Amino acid sequence: MDKPDGKKRPSGGAGSQPNAMRGLPESDAAYPIVSGILAVVPASRWTFARVEPSGELASLFGSVAGSEILGIADEFKRQRLKVPSGSRISATLGPLDDYASGITLLFADARANYGILTLLRTRELGPFTSSEISMLTFALDAVSDYLSALRLQPPPKDADVTREAASLAPEPREDAFYVLDRDLQIILAWSAEEERRVALTGLHTKIAERLPLVLEDTVRELTAAWSNDAANTPGVARPVSFLVVRTQPLSGPAGLFIGVRVERFVPANSLTGVASKFHISPREVQVLALLLDGNHLDQIAKQLFITSSTVQDHIKSMLDKTGSSNRSELIARILGWEYTPAPPPG
Repeated sequence: MDKPDGKKRPSGGAGSQPNAMRGLPESDAAYPIVSGILAVVPASRWTFARVEPSGELASLFGSVAGSEILGIADEFKRQRLKVPSGSRISATLGPLDDYASGITLLFADARANYGILTLLRTRELGPFTSSEISMLTFALDAVSDYLSALRLQPPPKDADVTREAASLAPEPREDAFYVLDRDLQIILAWSAEEERRVALTGLHTKIAERLPLVLEDTVRELTAAWSNDAANTPGVARPVSFLVVRTQPLSGPAGLFIGVRVERFVPANSLTGVASKFHISPREVQVLALLLDGNHLDQIAKQLFITSSTVQDHIKSMLDKTGSSNRSELIARILGWEYTPAPPPG
């Protein structure tokens, strides 16, 4: 794809094509996050699997079919031999075959594994860049939390287990900061260098000259009305489910620059805690998550392969469990908002 600056941007990978998600059905709860990752970091080949509570891999999906997908089980074992627990981003440890580079993400916390995603690239698509690595570190935590919520992992009751989990949990990830010129070229960048060093061990990468394409397009939209002579307004957008992009005008002797801050999107409340508090079942949590995303009854029914009347039954059950009289009150209670019913007309 040719951008306005005349430079060629990577567009040859499967992750950048409309059929990139053909291996993962839209009805799957992981679809929004995996598709979001591939939108930001294109891959020539990808493979995703969930980890069952038993430790077995299930729900295998990928951009290729057949026995190649099964190799992710071996990759999971190799990664866990390196680091036994916790979330992890690293170079792919298994054979790359005809691919030039690969990254593996293990979605987990100190107590359980939830999923694994491998991203492989050909030389044509090019090596992973430093800014893409930074975005993948945000995805690592976001997806781990999301899959943990789907698992409805309860908080540990034993104090020693709680302390152990806290000691093993990864440190909070820093936001990524960039200064861009008016052509959206990266002039300066700050990010979590230690995480990047670990992630890039054994991986051929390059320092990013530009942001990933999805983020660059977001910055372009947020700054389209900026000019050297105007009071430019900061902007904010959420281009994919796990990222927030903020723009800030930076003026200096050399003219106008664009300050960009990329941070992980963190929901106000965890559905895991909500489920525990109100005794909401795993199926009801799936309905609730789709409801919070703005889906209608028929959309929820289609994604979960159930009838609209069954969706209504789940919603009614949650209304009863939370002591809510309608969906607005249900959502307010779930999100921890103060609920004030609308006054009667007249």
